[in-house]
Amino acid sequence: MYPKRWIAGMAVTAVTAGGLALGAGAAFADTPSPTPAPSADHANSAICTTRIPAALARIDKVTTRINGDATVKGSTAWLQAKADKARAAGYTALADLLTERASNRPDRLSELAKLKTEVQHVQSTDCAA
Repeated sequence: MYPKRWIAGMAVTAVTAGGLALGAGAAFADTPSPTPAPSADHANSAICTTRIPAALARIDKVTTRINGDATVKGSTAWLQAKADKARAAGYTALADLLTERASNRPDRLSELAKLKTEVQHVQSTDCAA
């Protein structure tokens, strides 16, 4: 149909393919040197400097609260005192609920201790610079 156009298209294709082949050879010859892995990227640095210390502080705060005396709201002793007061006033259902919550506090302390160990492990392995 259009032999001149077809021949011109073939010539352009051949020149383009030749240029790519020569350019690819030069690209393979110039391999860039590997870049060193960053020690801590932006996301990790925010976790290491902000999130982990905040989590450790929160764990310490909750542990201190649970271990507090009867004047510390939320402590085991405070819950037990509230349960005793409720039982003396005749509120046995409330007293049973508070006693159950107070009896679960040692389990909560062991969970917090385990969590603190795990967070400190992450801090020492991933945030050590």
